[in-house]
Amino acid sequence: MVEPTGNEIENETIVEEREELMVSPFANGKPCLRTAHFLKPTLSSIHEPIPDLFPLSPSSLHDSFCPEQWPLKVSFTGWSNPKKAWVFWIDILRPVYQPIWEKAGIFEAIMSSTYSTKRYYNLVIGLAEKWNPGTNTFIFPWGETTISLENVLILGGYSVVGFPVTFSGDSQELREAQDKLVTEHKNIRGDTWRKIFLTEWMDYFIGSGRDIEHEAFLSWWFTRFVFQDSVGFICKSVFPIACLLARGQVVALGPAVLASIYRDLTLLKETIADSTKYKNDEFDDCVSKVTLCSPMKLVQLWAWERFPALQPKPNVIQEFDPRSARWNNVKFVKVENVRMVLDSAGDPFGWRPYAKVVNNRQCLEFYEKEEWVSIDRNLIKELVSFALCLRPSELVGLGPGCIQQYLPHRLTMQFGIDQDVPSHVARSNKSPEIAWNNYLRPINGGKLYIPSRFFGSDLTVRYLEWWKMVSMLVQQDVIKGIVQRKRSSRKRPRQIPWVKAKKGENEVSIPPGFLPKLITVKPELFIDELEPEACEVSKQKGNVTTRPVGHDNCFLVKAQGHSSSTADTGGSVKMEFSMTPAQKAIDIKDQSEESKSEERSN
Repeated sequence: MVEPTGNEIENETIVEEREELMVSPFANGKPCLRTAHFLKPTLSSIHEPIPDLFPLSPSSLHDSFCPEQWPLKVSFTGWSNPKKAWVFWIDILRPVYQPIWEKAGIFEAIMSSTYSTKRYYNLVIGLAEKWNPGTNTFIFPWGETTISLENVLILGGYSVVGFPVTFSGDSQELREAQDKLVTEHKNIRGDTWRKIFLTEWMDYFIGSGRDIEHEAFLSWWFTRFVFQDSVGFICKSVFPIACLLARGQVVALGPAVLASIYRDLTLLKETIADSTKYKNDEFDDCVSKVTLCSPMKLVQLWAWERFPALQPKPNVIQEFDPRSARWNNVKFVKVENVRMVLDSAGDPFGWRPYAKVVNNRQCLEFYEKEEWVSIDRNLIKELVSFALCLRPSELVGLGPGCIQQYLPHRLTMQFGIDQDVPSHVARSNKSPEIAWNNYLRPINGGKLYIPSRFFGSDLTVRYLEWWKMVSMLVQQDVIKGIVQRKRSSRKRPRQIPWVKAKKGENEVSIPPGFLPKLITVKPELFIDELEPEACEVSKQKGNVTTRPVGHDNCFLVKAQGHSSSTADTGGSVKMEFSMTPAQKAIDIKDQSEESKSEERSN
């Protein structure tokens, strides 16, 4: 597959402005010629051939949507809810280390780990049925959408800027801190060669006042809530990241978390498809199993923010509470058939939930008003983050081969931007080094378009025609699920007041409608190229640029103060991927009491 050339990357812009025939899907009005804004890349000419449809696989749905009765067993090891001891540990360290957590961009992520999310199994399975690994998007009869970098930033509190998760630093201070963690790990282990339970690690360090208690705390948090490598055990491979974060260094956890979620959604989709093979008496004892190690609770929170029919009553939150506090310990809404609700959710689907003011909690900078902002070294971190959310890129996760493609131009309505037919994006995934350099490439174009939070996006006429062809294929799966669905012998639950069946709710609608437009402007677009040294890709084979993205009010700054060797090599260090595949199912015979209780709750 051909990779983009240097000139293509250098001349890349994120948003383009042009006049197009636009239409509101549910308004049934005539197309209107107006100035619209689109995420690139889109079809450049009306004479350009329409791209291939989604790489949809043949239908692999179960006849009826009763996931509990399927020959399917899913272990959500990355779905971690807090214990009292963890909350207590946070309370001990927060008065001293909150400024460092805020500087490192992990304060909201740490506080979010104090909230519990009750898993709605049917909802997660229903979403996984709609997952398309070819585009890393959910494909519904009414449109295409996905969990994006914006979601892991706002719901998870994970930074999308900073050093890569594979960067360990090379300063003397960092090496000494890592060595101390390794030494303490050996002290806990004793003479035996075994892994250390998370409970052991916490008991050893909590409230101890040891000089590396903070690093030990972050190692526990990272292993438990961000990347689970070994279920129930502390993971030594996270020590370098913990030491970086403990010194206020920003690490781009967001793209790595999203890569792991994409990977696990694909694993779950494949396992669901595999479980459809066991439909008769011949395979009564066969069960398809999968272990998901990513923080999959973010997928459920994403759905709760956007599907009103599935949304529990949210909590009232304070101004400085993380967004995820809205869903802390809420009781989820059960529906008889989640698949049917998802298939008919087009019109009420919430495309921009974070643009709304919730409990007087102010929106982020990039939701407030429509404007064009200059792209330069003074661009604030929030706007740099928004720019990265809008741009197709490669996401590098932890573990060998965990590289996923991010394609926001396929679902621009989630960002308040008009939708045109998306063009193909070439992969840059030959190695983690190449993929990371693709993610941190310069933000060019001179100006970045920020839509108003009141703006409702439209579709181009040709996108509408293109989607009609796509939805006809998706319709086949929907009809199959309805026609072959068996009548349930269970008593029908009492209908939820706000879940109302609409006429033709099983029929496929074209893409969803949006809020009425309140603002339409024609801002002037001009180009102001950035300095080429803002981001350079290391030419040394096997190395990757370690300059963080968007750190300290700059979208690209050099990694300073870590080591002379880093500076001598042009800001590059060799990336090490020592973690085992996170998706690997691990059979643990000797589990801690905590691990056993969680397994029973699953």
